[in-house]
Formats: sequence, structure tokens, C-alpha cells
Amino acid sequence: MWNATTNKLDRRVVLVRVLALLVVVLTLMLAAYLYGRSQSPAGISAENREGVALYAEALKVVEDDYVGQEELDPQEQTYGAIEGMIDTLGDEGHTRFLDPQEAEKSREALDSTYVGIGIRLDERDGEAVVVAPADASPAEQAGIESGDVIVAVDGESVKEEDTEEIGKRIRGPEGSTVELTVLRDEEELEFSVERAELEVPVASWNLIPGTGVAHLRLASFSENSAEKLKETLATAQEAGAQSFVLDLRSNPGGLVEQAEEAAAQFLPAGSPIYVRRDARGEEETTVPEGNEPLDAPLVVLVDKGSSSSAEIMAGALRDNGRAKVVGETTFGTGTVLDEYPLSDGSAMLLAVAEWLTPNGDSIRGSGIEPDVEVELGEDQEPRTPDETKDLTREEIFAEDTQLERAFEMLQEE
Repeated sequence: MWNATTNKLDRRVVLVRVLALLVVVLTLMLAAYLYGRSQSPAGISAENREGVALYAEALKVVEDDYVGQEELDPQEQTYGAIEGMIDTLGDEGHTRFLDPQEAEKSREALDSTYVGIGIRLDERDGEAVVVAPADASPAEQAGIESGDVIVAVDGESVKEEDTEEIGKRIRGPEGSTVELTVLRDEEELEFSVERAELEVPVASWNLIPGTGVAHLRLASFSENSAEKLKETLATAQEAGAQSFVLDLRSNPGGLVEQAEEAAAQFLPAGSPIYVRRDARGEEETTVPEGNEPLDAPLVVLVDKGSSSSAEIMAGALRDNGRAKVVGETTFGTGTVLDEYPLSDGSAMLLAVAEWLTPNGDSIRGSGIEPDVEVELGEDQEPRTPDETKDLTREEIFAEDTQLERAFEMLQEE
């Protein structure tokens, strides 16, 4: 009797396990089917299915009858079709398609480190000029100086290339070497520079000589930017800084949550940072909670290179009456991006929401207008704190009138 009861229990256990396994298998099959539907033309609207069919029809004609068959590149055709679709969205300069290499570089740009030699290039009179080598960088150690003109990379002339292309040539794997030819005082010099992993100076500062005003630069909103800003603020205050010029010029933006955390360092709890309006028109206001903001006079510097998260921060500080904005009208991004990776390693950066300033202003395409408009002189450019450490106050302001005006406004308070 005991054995018979045991056998029945064993059979019931086996049956339960088989049924459970069957449920798991069916669930997985259903999930795979639904995923396949979502990734296939059947998963999109009827109108768009017609469009996909039309594209396939045109593609078949090209494959069958185009005279230059050897020139056809299926990947290039696909990428071109995706880029064409994105161009119709009208979010120029923000929503975009990235091939696998570009997608990887985009993710690297949000990191606080990169591999290179540590120079910043600027185009002047058609030439790629070294603005400044980073402190203790391979470029500085090799002897490259501010004002050097890059004329060749690895023995090949770059005189007809723009600074972006030259930058790509200079970058390479960590530990590899790049040969640079520079023009200095009408003399060509050769440098062999080893590439290394470098930390991006996200936040930097310098006291304007003889004052308690700190020139505080935030270069991007990459990972940990807000924390680095906080550390930099504390260091500057310990050194005697009593007021700040927050420099967001040429800041291309980055992670929106970093902009939220950075702005919160200057705003009382409960102050709105921005309003997010999604694709359905629903709005949500972002506010900091439980923060201990810096209570010191503040002026914000912006220019046409200030975009995305930099505009969020500038708009938050302006609309909350925390700081005046000085400089030039910003880029006017006005949308929040999400990355959608595609199956071959490429990706779409897609605007999924529009953001408004706390006052409800849309800056998409129009930018943030400064309270005080100041343009740089013809021979001037934005100076970073690292570039002005060894200069007098007069020398700094002679090269950067925007920074001078921001300083004057703090002195007037």
C-alpha cells in the first residue's frame, strides 16, 4: 500500500513538472513570436507596411536593372534609407542615425575618459591650430605648444582637411604612436606622440587674479559630471572663491539626468528645472529634492555652441531668477534623445520628448536668448580656466570680452 501510494505521488509530481515545462516552452514561443512581429513589417501600421513594400519594390528594380551593379552596397543603401526617413522628421542636428562606429564613439563621448594625445584644435584662417595641450598630456610632454599649426599626420599632409577629419587621424589605439608635423614660427617641427587614456576635464576652475570671482567651466554632461562639478565648487570655495561665472560655452550637452543634478546644486529644493512634454502632449515638471544649493552670486556664460543639457541648465538658472545669462543665443536643441540600438550595432538617436524652460518657453530651433548679449571680438575665442592660469586679469579680459562682462556683472551686485 505504501509503495503504491508512493508511485502515484511520483507520477503526479512528474505530471506537474511536465505541465510546468510545457507552460514555459509555450510562453517562450509566444514571446519569440510577438518579438518577431514587432520587428517585422507586420508589426507596423498598415500605411507604413505599404511604404516598406514600395521601398522593396524600388530596391528590386535597382538590383535587377541598375547599370553599375558592381557599385551597389546593400548596407549603404539601407543606411541611406534610414537617414532619409530621419531627415523627414525635421529635428535637424539632434535626431540622427549612427553607423556602428559612430554609435560606439557616441557612447564613448559620454564617458569621462578617452584615448588620445590631449590637444584641442581650432580652425583659424583655414588652418588647424592647437589651442592648448592638456596639462601633463602626451602632447604637452612631447613639446607641442599653443599656436602650433598641424600640417601633417603620419607623414600625410592635412592642409586641405577640416579639424574634425584631422582629429580622427590623430586618434587611435592606446599605446600606439602618431607622427605630427607642426608649423611654429614658419619652421616645421616633427613630434612623435604616444596615445594614452586621458581623463576629460569635465569641470575646471580658476580664480580671476586679485578677486574672489571664480571662472568655473563645465565642458559637458557626461557620466559623473554633476559630482565632478560639486567637487570643483568645493575646491574653489576653499581657495577663496565667493562668486562664480559658470561657463557653459561650447558645451554640447549630454545626459539629461546630469543636467538635473548639476542645476540642483544652485537651486533651492522645489525649484522647477524643466518641463518635459512627451509624444502624447503630456507634461511633467522636474524638480530637485533634498539638495543643499550653493548660495553665492552667479552669472552663466553661453554661446551658439551651448546645446541640449547645457540649455536645460541655463534655462533653469535664468527662469528661477538664480543667475543672469550672458553671451550669445544658444543652439536651440529643445528635445530629449533616447538611443535605440539596431541589430547590426548601428543606432538611432531619436527625440522622444520636447523640453520647456520652467517658464514654459520652447527653445527648439530658437535657443535661449541671453539677458546680456555679448559677442567675442574678431580675434577672440572662449578661454578655459586651464588656458588662463598664468595670465593677468588684463590679459584674460583682452582675449575674452564675454568673460569680462560676466565678471563686471558680478562686481556690480
